[in-house]
Amino acid sequence: MSSDISEGITTALLKFSEEKIKQLIENFRTSKLKFLGDSETIKIAKEIRDSGELTFYKAYIKDKQLLFNIRLGLILRKVETDSEKLSDLREKIKNKFQIRGLHIAYFVQNGILNRYVGILLDNLDSAEVLNKIIVDSLENIEKHVIFVNFRYKSRNIIQEAMTLSAQKPNILIISGAGSTRKEILDSESQLVGMLKNYELEKISTQKKEILFFKIII
Repeated sequence: MSSDISEGITTALLKFSEEKIKQLIENFRTSKLKFLGDSETIKIAKEIRDSGELTFYKAYIKDKQLLFNIRLGLILRKVETDSEKLSDLREKIKNKFQIRGLHIAYFVQNGILNRYVGILLDNLDSAEVLNKIIVDSLENIEKHVIFVNFRYKSRNIIQEAMTLSAQKPNILIISGAGSTRKEILDSESQLVGMLKNYELEKISTQKKEILFFKIII
């Protein structure tokens, strides 16, 4: 066999192997998304994989499961105008990743993570410290965020906020949407008076209410 033929076969085999590996990786990635159900949502998930927002977090977070939960939050944001699809997807995330996974997805969907990081960047100059705080906040999200649901009254929000503030988180977040906005607003002035070591920043729309209590340094 001539060297040219031999080289040609080798090149063809390498090319085949490379394409096969790429296909296997893509099949694996797609299999992780099957629980989402419909092809349209899976297509959105694939598009988000290379989004600028997810790329930013990849620079600070190496835990693949946390990154996947962030990706799910971005998908929720994409479909949030379709209430039926949004509700269905939230239920699927909860069933597969438990309430913690759903909370991380909420955290991303509502833009809370972006603002949280923005607040941190105002006071940090070390990527290593930023990385540690982000990962800790996501892994222990219930210690930093109160997700207000329909069962909450303003007194419950205040009581839980005081319990969490005793742990002195850098940022304490209270988030709610829809009818829960009223309970958050009713508790706001009392919380400001009680959390004297924190200053308040808020995101307020007709659909959601998010309070960021930032510890005063």
